[in-house]
Amino acid sequence: MELAAPLIRLLLYGGAALAIGRGTLTVLAHEVHEASADPRAVRVSLWLAALALVAAPLALLLMQQQALELTTAELPGLLRDTTWGRGWLPLAISCLLSALLLLMPRSRAGTRASSWALLLVALGVAAAMGGLGHAAADDQWPLASRLFDALHVVGVGAWIGGLVLMLLASAGTAVPSASEWRAFSRIATVMAPVVLLSGLGSAWRRVGGSEPTAILASDYGKLLLIKIVLALSVMAMGFTQRRRISAGQTPSRTVVLREVVLAAVVLGATAWMTGTEPPGE
Repeated sequence: MELAAPLIRLLLYGGAALAIGRGTLTVLAHEVHEASADPRAVRVSLWLAALALVAAPLALLLMQQQALELTTAELPGLLRDTTWGRGWLPLAISCLLSALLLLMPRSRAGTRASSWALLLVALGVAAAMGGLGHAAADDQWPLASRLFDALHVVGVGAWIGGLVLMLLASAGTAVPSASEWRAFSRIATVMAPVVLLSGLGSAWRRVGGSEPTAILASDYGKLLLIKIVLALSVMAMGFTQRRRISAGQTPSRTVVLREVVLAAVVLGATAWMTGTEPPGE
């Protein structure tokens, strides 16, 4: 159970990131990936994201059922009468809709409409995720905490989720052009600060009232420090690639791969950190 919870959250984060990234690319940078069919690697990643979005909420429900030692007959009451259940329902619905839209065949005429629908539903996933994390326990600033968390998920999805899809597309025959990378770079330039600022806002709500020694002594604080260092490293690499893109070049695939790997480690640290108690709680 101790290892299962972070893995389930990692599935949820990964699926949400790819759904948001997919919707963002085709709505805000609609020239990307519309000229030809998606490469096989992209199609496989979208299938995996859809499976993750279906499996993760179900696994969360099963884990909650086991933790509370509830029978199957008692599950409707859990979903109807508890704060956790009322938070789980919109998450499960938005995840299911996102999964269906990810797998929907996309004709050229329906690309924009389906992409808008996917982006909006994926944003619903981001909003619902705050209802099951630490933000749900913030009685003093509940709306601010959930907004910080939602913006963080949206920023990571548009930036890192989009970057993963661009990297996978570069492995196919229709390699993204310099203009397509510029379109993505504009998105990343906006979303990277959103990730940083929303992350700092969430950290302030979790550990703002604690002493530095107490923060660093806690598992939450240690994971938070690791996450911050790695996230800043990803941003630094992204900045170097933005300079290449601004000069009309395509980014180094090796550096982009390193960005994605580090970002995956950050997601893993986040999934584990979400299950730990912040200092002072």
